[in-house]
Parts: sequence; C-alpha cells; structure tokens
Amino acid sequence: MFGARIVSGDEFWISIAQSARFVIRLGPVSVPLRAPMSLLDLPGPDGWPVLGNLPQLTPTRLHRQLDSWCAEYGPVYRLSMPGRRLVVVGDPEIGKEVLRQRPGTYRRQSSIESIMSEMGSNGLFSSEGEAWRRRRRLAMPAFNAAHLTRFHTTLEQITERLRRRWLAAPPEDVRADLTRYTVDVTAKLTFDYDINTLEQSGDVIQRHLEHVFPMINRRLNIPFPYWRYVKLPADHALDRALDALRAEVNAVIARARTAAPEQPTNFIEAFLLASDGGESFTDDELFAEALTILIAGQDTTSNAAAWLLYHLAAEPEAQERIREEIARIPSTLERQPYLEAVVAESMRLQPTTPLLLMEAVHDTVLRDIALPAGTWVLVDVRYPGLQEENFADPQRFDPERWLRGADGRAHRPDVSIPFGSGPRFCPGRGLAMLEVKSVAAMACRTFDFRIPEGVPPPDDRFHFAVIPVGLRLDLAPRPADREFEG
Repeated sequence: MFGARIVSGDEFWISIAQSARFVIRLGPVSVPLRAPMSLLDLPGPDGWPVLGNLPQLTPTRLHRQLDSWCAEYGPVYRLSMPGRRLVVVGDPEIGKEVLRQRPGTYRRQSSIESIMSEMGSNGLFSSEGEAWRRRRRLAMPAFNAAHLTRFHTTLEQITERLRRRWLAAPPEDVRADLTRYTVDVTAKLTFDYDINTLEQSGDVIQRHLEHVFPMINRRLNIPFPYWRYVKLPADHALDRALDALRAEVNAVIARARTAAPEQPTNFIEAFLLASDGGESFTDDELFAEALTILIAGQDTTSNAAAWLLYHLAAEPEAQERIREEIARIPSTLERQPYLEAVVAESMRLQPTTPLLLMEAVHDTVLRDIALPAGTWVLVDVRYPGLQEENFADPQRFDPERWLRGADGRAHRPDVSIPFGSGPRFCPGRGLAMLEVKSVAAMACRTFDFRIPEGVPPPDDRFHFAVIPVGLRLDLAPRPADREFEG
C-alpha cells in the first residue's frame, strides 16, 4: 500500500489498495472509486455454448495457444471451461504475486493431491497447506550443496555411460537417451538403485516405472475418476507396479535405518537424517518422496537437456567456448559462467515447465480482479521471456546476454523463472542444473555436433514439460575420442 498526502483546506489522504480497490478517505468516510472487476470484465476469446473455449484448445499446443492469446488480449485474460472459471496470467509481476501467495491463497489444482494420495505418493510436489510445510522443512536439507557434492561422483559415472553409448553408436533418439540418463540418475540418487537403462534393458524396476509415469499423467488429465468405481487392466497393472516399487523402496529404507550413515549417499538416507523438533519422515512418507523425485526429476530434466543440446547444435562457437571453459574449470560443481549462461538462455526460450496451473483456495482479489474460491489461475511462465520489453531480440539464442547484462538493451533476468518462484520454488533446481550442465559439458568435450542437413526443427509439444519431438543430432567424435568409437 502507498499513499500521497494532499493538503487543501481540510487535510485528507488518498490511499490506494493495489490488491483490493481504490478508496478516497475523507475523515471517517470511505468512498470506493473502483470495485474489483469480475472475471466477466476481463478480455478473452469468445467460446462455444456450454463447452466454452475447450474446443479451441489443442493439448499438445497449449503453450503456443496461450501465448498467442496473451499477445491478442493482453497478459491477463479469461477463458471459459465447462464448470470452471479460469484466468491466464502472462504478466511476470502478477504471475510472481500468485506464486508468492502459495500455499495459503493459491494451490495446485485440488485433483493432484487426491490422485497422488490414492497411490500412496502424496509427496512434496503434490501436498498442500500444513502437510506441505512440514514436508518442506524435513526435505530441504537433503537438497543442500553438501549432499549434492557427495552425489556428484555418481552423477559423473552415469554421465560417462551416456558418453560411451553415444561413442558406440550415433543416437537414433536423443531425447529417449536423455530420459534413460535422468531415470538412471534419479533412481540411483533417490534410493541407491542402479537401473542402468543406458547399458541394459529389462530391469524389473524400470518396467514398473514404465507403468507408473503414463498412468499418473492419464489420471491427472482425465475428466472423470473412473478407477474409483471400476478398474481397467491398466489400473491393475499400476497397482502391481506401485506395490513392487514400494517393496523395493521399503527394503532400502530398512537398510538405511539399520546402517544409519552419517554421510548419506542417496536421498532416502538424507531424508532419514533430517528431523524437525524430533519429528522425521515415516516409511510411507519416504516412499512418497522417493516416487515424487522420480516423477518430477526424469521428465523435466531430460527435456531441458534435450533443448539445450538442440540450441548448442546450431551454435558451434558456443560449443567451443564451453570447451575452453571446462578446460579451465572442469568440475560442474564449480561456477562455470558461460555454461550457466547457455543453460539460462535455453531455459528462457523453453522453460522446464512453461505453464503452472493454480487454484484459488478461498475468495480473493488478484490486483483488482475478484477471484471466487476454486478459480483456476494459469501462470504462463514462458510468455514474459519472449517479449521485447524484457529481452532484446527475444527469439534469438544469445547466451552472452546473461553475461553482459542490460548494456543499454532490455534484459530482465527476474522474469525468467523456469523453476518457479516464491515459497514453492523447485527444491530440485540444484540437482537439475548439475545434470544439465554435466550433459552439455560431456557433449561439447567429446563431440562436434550439429543439426543434420535438411532436418526440420523439432516439434515442441506440451506434455507438462515441452518435449522436442523429432529432435535429431549428428554427433562427430572429436579427435581425442575417436579411438573409443564402436
């Protein structure tokens, strides 16, 4: 709140309440200047009767459609859905205001918590309110720099497997290989299980995970929870997979409780060491956190790494600068300014998670917009990073912008928030950055790579993360590594 003092005859104050309404106070009298707008006052595309804007949305192109409407109707607009009120926010300051007010005023859509709870996997990502606060206090120490340093040797070993795989044979599907890489990393670092999908197939845990990931996505996106009334074969397969994963994780928990290591080598051990006033995670909570890390870590990070390699493939000079930097600063645990600028630029163009769907916990006012309880607020994370007022020449891949700063041109790093913002800022950011940096450093050190001639750019499809479908790269081993081919 801010005010301006005006003295003219009688003294009075003009008070402007940004989050509610404009008021003139003259003595004890308050006269509203403008009441909060209703959702119907907002601009937005015309919809169909009953179905609203739903028929106009293509799920895999959702990010592009919402960006287009931001440009047409402004950075705050309404959409109509069957039985649901929805506001899209592409304004970076208003978006961060929403994220700052979690979990008290806004939360993830309520169906996420109920669906994950049914599967016994309601962890840090999906929990809300006091349950989230408790989990956050207990979980955050596991993600600190000291633990990530201890995990680094394991990360290097798995990165070396990816290098050997690409030296042995050109990758037919770069993104699939990067998914194998992130699954291997998250499984090993979460509960000390070496799936090793990069060098072998048929692992039991891997097969179970292949059931779990698509079924979670299916349940989160289906309009009616049929499985609560009748289960299809896929639902029974999910139950069996979750039981098998729970048995594996429980065995790791039992070993960790018996050994009680002071220096944890995986997240389960780190979680066991965590306590808050004598309170610690139960075994069921540990399973939920382990599955949360596996779900959240493998898809977003693999796609972030894939987009990064795509951008680098078109920039041989950037590859060379990374080689020069890692020759001076070989450890990805250290600050590597240019490599980190490359990562930041890639994530500006293709944020790890481009859209964040929130739900109003209670009636509230967002700036001067009245939001009834249950209103969906969709924060468009990607849109601000692609606007001229925030970044000069925003469609251009230009890592240098992160090193030179504004330099007389538009440069607002604060509007690029690929890991979210506010109290629920992604706790796995440090690990994700280590993985992406490790892949980029390995690729630049080992290969000269480019986009094959005549191959179109990958199709960016939205599936929670934005996936580079059809990504192909030509990887030519550099002279020092040619002896390792085949």
